[in-house]
Amino acid sequence: MKMVSVKLLILGAQNTGKSALCVRFITRRFIGEYDHKKEVTYRCSRVVDQEAVDLEILDLACKESSVASLEASIRWADGFLLLYSITHRLSFLEVPPLKKLIDQTKQSLVVPTMLIANKLDLEIGREVTAEEGQSLAKDLRCGFGELSVAEAASAVEAAVLQLIRLVLDQQRPLPDRRSYMLTVRHALTKKLTRSKTMQW
Repeated sequence: MKMVSVKLLILGAQNTGKSALCVRFITRRFIGEYDHKKEVTYRCSRVVDQEAVDLEILDLACKESSVASLEASIRWADGFLLLYSITHRLSFLEVPPLKKLIDQTKQSLVVPTMLIANKLDLEIGREVTAEEGQSLAKDLRCGFGELSVAEAASAVEAAVLQLIRLVLDQQRPLPDRRSYMLTVRHALTKKLTRSKTMQW
């Protein structure tokens, strides 16, 4: 089985759970505390829809040194996870400028991106509604999901795998790509009508 290389970049405000999400996906364990000063690249391999994937996830340090180095990381990546916390409206407002920078840097019509709302377990402190998240995802042309990294390893797995599928689809030759995109869109629409907040 030939290995396909997929590089993902995870972006978002501080304390939205970026490092926790990466570790949860790779080890299925939840760890709450991280050193935010270090940039970390997580590596693992997964089989996604019968394709062997060699995965790298780059988790940037919160105080990114410059726009130039952020752009370099964006150029490196094939797909993007944009994370915000439902309990922190400011983290939600930081998403659109990040997506704009991604689009400008990639200069591609389709940039595989997932918008993820974290901390669903802290519903009592919610500052961003699920509808607002869905609406933003639609505006930014990306997939959307609400989850709790702390509580649900399976939801984290589903979100990251969905992004990997979007990346793999973009790497496919065009005839295959269109039919696959229609399948994904159909599945997403079905999922959205079934559950308003798409909590996988």
